[in-house]
Amino acid sequence: MPTDPPAPLSERIRAIPYFTNNLAPSLRAFWIHYSDRVRVDEFMCDDLARLAPEDSVLRASPNSPTPRAVVLDRNGILLGTIEQSDSAPRALDAMNPNPQTIRPDMTPRLAKKLLSSNPYLMVTTAKGKYLGRYVPED
Repeated sequence: MPTDPPAPLSERIRAIPYFTNNLAPSLRAFWIHYSDRVRVDEFMCDDLARLAPEDSVLRASPNSPTPRAVVLDRNGILLGTIEQSDSAPRALDAMNPNPQTIRPDMTPRLAKKLLSSNPYLMVTTAKGKYLGRYVPED
């Protein structure tokens, strides 16, 4: 039976960061601690209203931040964000189910790059637990 040829060395070397990030998280955590780099969690705040999927959505004032609220399950997992004052009765119907997220140990440089195409960033753990929203440094 035919098989694929082995990947060239350049392709295997290019895959090392993905291996480190996904399959060897302890190496990644050691490097982040050792390098003492500035992280996103230093620029986050938790000032948004928290809603359950079945909660009702109230009308927003004109000064409301974007997003206005986060929708969380009972374990604190981010399900979505409320951005607009919709006439939807439930948070589950009014939420954006796919907000841009970032991990707390990522760099502000990456956050800035993501903010160029997204209005806001939500900070979550790798398992989706909501930690706060990223507030860009001035």
